[in-house]
Amino acid sequence: MDTMLPSSNSSLFNVPQLVEDGTNWITYKERILTVIGARGLMWYVDGQATKPIPYALDAKTGKPVKPDGMPLTATEIEELDDKIDKFYQKDSLVKQQIFGTITDRLLLRVQKLKVSAKIWAEVCVIHEGKTELVQIDLRRRLQDMRCEEGGDVKAHFGKLL
Repeated sequence: MDTMLPSSNSSLFNVPQLVEDGTNWITYKERILTVIGARGLMWYVDGQATKPIPYALDAKTGKPVKPDGMPLTATEIEELDDKIDKFYQKDSLVKQQIFGTITDRLLLRVQKLKVSAKIWAEVCVIHEGKTELVQIDLRRRLQDMRCEEGGDVKAHFGKLL
């Protein structure tokens, strides 16, 4: 049994763009969260992933020190640097997935937020309220649709669907 995940360039990771008016919000949200989850990055969307805290600097030497004031080894500094780099790389992957599927107007609105969890939360706030309006508008449009006298009933049902 093949347990390899498809490459990140796979069409499985393509999410259609979120339209300006949010009419595809419900399906967009499900698709983007599925893609982010498939990449193992859900902690970055829900805010559970946190940036590692850098070591404090010694006031006299300006070098990083442990909480007890002891100097750090080169290995300890490198390990923390690696953890910080890994956080930024994964957070940036989530940002790119979101930024690549939203409009430029929305991107300009959320780009000031620093981490992907805050960006996603803002996108949700903006579009969650629109969902009800979209449903109301859709119901109104469905109720207003009529099959013309002598029109093609099959085509009319196709439009309704």
